[in-house]
Amino acid sequence: MATTSVSRNIKELDNLREDIKETAGMKAKTLSPNDFDIIQQDINNKVPQSSINAKTLKRLFGYDKMNDDSSIRLYTLDVLAKYVGYENWCSYLEHIQLLSGKNSGEFNDMKINTEDFKIGDCIQIKWNPNRRSVLKYLGNLCFEILETENSKWQVGDRFFCKHFILNKPLYVDNLTDKNGLLKSEMFVVGSKDGVSEIRIISSIS
Repeated sequence: MATTSVSRNIKELDNLREDIKETAGMKAKTLSPNDFDIIQQDINNKVPQSSINAKTLKRLFGYDKMNDDSSIRLYTLDVLAKYVGYENWCSYLEHIQLLSGKNSGEFNDMKINTEDFKIGDCIQIKWNPNRRSVLKYLGNLCFEILETENSKWQVGDRFFCKHFILNKPLYVDNLTDKNGLLKSEMFVVGSKDGVSEIRIISSIS
């Protein structure tokens, strides 16, 4: 079963909350219950066919303690990313990562761009708890899973990914099975602690 949500405690959501407030024209204020209704309406007006409600927004902002939820659906994050001006949640994350790299250099040594790989490169990644996969780079940002242990995706699955960042969750697009059937538009690896190892282990022509 594909991952369909991410932890509500990841720090990237702090940026998203601020961007939502700014887009709604409420950057400098503390949100009230009525504000969430206004933001909901603005989202539904600006993102066609979206279905975000005020209750979901309250959970995201930690306002609704009686209805706390430790995760946020990827559908919700895609809609909110579109609301603040991005194509989807993955695009928004890339924006945050680039900003972080410019401001602190944090990602300069840990980020590996997919374009740096050669076709046939095999990459081993590890993440908690005790999970490992070997990926083969096929070109055009596409990878195939050759080996996997204790993970939800399977051997033969394919996905697209622009970069890998050590100690950060890995967000991949269009995870498909070996027959080409879509399993998840966005799949998250290491949603809690991130990817603990990224290593080229061999090259297959």
